[in-house]
Amino acid sequence: MTTRRTLIRTFARLGLAVLASGALAGAAPVVAAAAGFPDRPVTIVVPFPPAGPPDLLARAIGEHLSKAWGQPVLVENKPGANGVVATQFVANAQADGYTILVGSVATHAMNRALRPDLPFDTLTAFEPVTQLGFTPMLITAHPSTGITTIVQLVEKAKAEPESITYASVGQGSAAHLAAELFQAAAGIRLVHVPYDGIAQASLDLISGQVDLGFSNVVNMLPYVKDGKSNALAVTDTTRAAILPDVPTLAEAYPGIDVRLWWGIFTPAGTPSDVVDKLSAEINVALKDKVLIDKWAESATTIVGSTPADFKALVNADAEKWGKVIKDANIVAQ
Repeated sequence: MTTRRTLIRTFARLGLAVLASGALAGAAPVVAAAAGFPDRPVTIVVPFPPAGPPDLLARAIGEHLSKAWGQPVLVENKPGANGVVATQFVANAQADGYTILVGSVATHAMNRALRPDLPFDTLTAFEPVTQLGFTPMLITAHPSTGITTIVQLVEKAKAEPESITYASVGQGSAAHLAAELFQAAAGIRLVHVPYDGIAQASLDLISGQVDLGFSNVVNMLPYVKDGKSNALAVTDTTRAAILPDVPTLAEAYPGIDVRLWWGIFTPAGTPSDVVDKLSAEINVALKDKVLIDKWAESATTIVGSTPADFKALVNADAEKWGKVIKDANIVAQ
């Protein structure tokens, strides 16, 4: 009997040892993932054409990472379908940190509600890594309208409902959604005039073909400075350093905050230590004062954040813009 019990205890110990060694073997690739990362080129996928803010930020980050890691960091532009082409490509990529995405409030918060037929859920198909930065929008009016403040805009819109037109770069665009959020807060109705791109929208805005515009600050800044457009408000919670005399929309309507942000994402399932390593090194790049000052000239605030903080922002904006889209019954075209 004693011998039998001894054998049972021996086999039990052996079984536990086998299980333990198996568990360690399974964990080994995860532990080693960041230790050897990266040992080959990394690709940053940008959902927009070259030379825009997301592309330029990606290239600045890529240059830093390449120097820090001694590995090539390539930037690949994949524009199309309001960011869907690139986001789907990265969502389907190997979850190892070698293919990462510059996502935006449009690709990850707005598209989720605008495009219910997406083949992936932007909140579960990606691991947020870090927020890169953000820029507010600028609300402007053509001088012929006589509107120079948000108060005047609201008063005129209430006195003459649906008499004021505003330009955006398309149905379901960030400009369109920002205008809907503002109208709901102010209790007014404006007439939406969607365009296929910023060039024609800006041209018609400064020529007076449309009354208002919801645009990136950098796009309208030259026209504001030369008097071709009146700056009414920025959509941030703090005034822009390059337009210190222009109030924020939140000064008139507390709680309204429209920030066009960009950030880095990896495919869902990327090992957490790889995500953390990417976040830490990118945040080092974002602390560069030269980079911060350069982007401040175009009203862009460089941020840098933890994966957890960035995830919270993405989730909050997905909820906020989802409600705006639902309440206004907006469908992407």
